[in-house]
Amino acid sequence: MGPIEILIKLVSATILGGIVGLERELHDQPAGLRTHIIVCVGSALIMIVSLEMSSFSRMADPSRIAAQVVTGIGFLGAGAIIRFGASVRGLTTAACLWTVAAIGLAVGANMYLPAIIVTIIVFLAIFVFDKLEKVIFRGKTYKKMIVTARDVPGLIGKMETVVEVHEVIIKNVGINKLLAENKVQLTVLVKVPGKFDLEKLSKEISAIDGIEQFEIN
Repeated sequence: MGPIEILIKLVSATILGGIVGLERELHDQPAGLRTHIIVCVGSALIMIVSLEMSSFSRMADPSRIAAQVVTGIGFLGAGAIIRFGASVRGLTTAACLWTVAAIGLAVGANMYLPAIIVTIIVFLAIFVFDKLEKVIFRGKTYKKMIVTARDVPGLIGKMETVVEVHEVIIKNVGINKLLAENKVQLTVLVKVPGKFDLEKLSKEISAIDGIEQFEIN
């Protein structure tokens, strides 16, 4: 394998990984442009080395090394998954990292067409389909709930039970502990349906034991 061919592979991996990473970067995800490029280029390099080794020795098996990459990337993907109270973020980013590693391996193995096709599919899935989803589910909007309460166990679980009745989905929970007053302030991002009883929801949440102040906007 000549130096020009190796250069083409690494540049291709940089471009393809960067396309996916740029979209994640624009959405302020934990793994963005640089992470995706590094994963894709690293995977391509591993595959290049594997193929070079197999040309010198029959004992070398490129597929075994590729399998180790796919397994090992799971640890990096797990680092992109973050739990916020009752919700989980980063699953799409973790899936992107795993797929970008596969794209890099494909580029390293001279399989440019599958690598390009998968890159296009992933980009459509996380960018175009995201916009399409917002159009299909445009009846649902996001609102922010701010709750001040005594620091008692099970508070978020009780709130989740109440909002589920109203078909409200908790997307993100931010917790600020007021240690001097033994209180917590919760900032909760929720997705609400087109029609829901805001007044009834407010009364039910305010009635939860420990909650002292509640507002939604």
